[in-house]
Amino acid sequence: MALIVRLEGEMPPLVLPPYSMDGDTTVREAFEAACRYFKRDASESQMVAQESGAVLDDLDAKLSAYGVGHWSVLTLRPTVDKEYRRVTFGA
Repeated sequence: MALIVRLEGEMPPLVLPPYSMDGDTTVREAFEAACRYFKRDASESQMVAQESGAVLDDLDAKLSAYGVGHWSVLTLRPTVDKEYRRVTFGA
């Protein structure tokens, strides 16, 4: 199973490594992988199921408990109002 995750308002969705995550993966594992990939502080973020809009707040639950399955889309969104500064290179 692969999860597709997008960073709210910033990037198009992408397949989140590790690519072996499945319905038996805990929310915590997927959430930590997304925070690590997008370089976000876990204490300032939350994961949301794109289709249902459900906040995945029970970190010890399996992804399947929220209806997250093969190729499901999740959104990592901030929980604090913080200015985001995009870093660009060059002129």
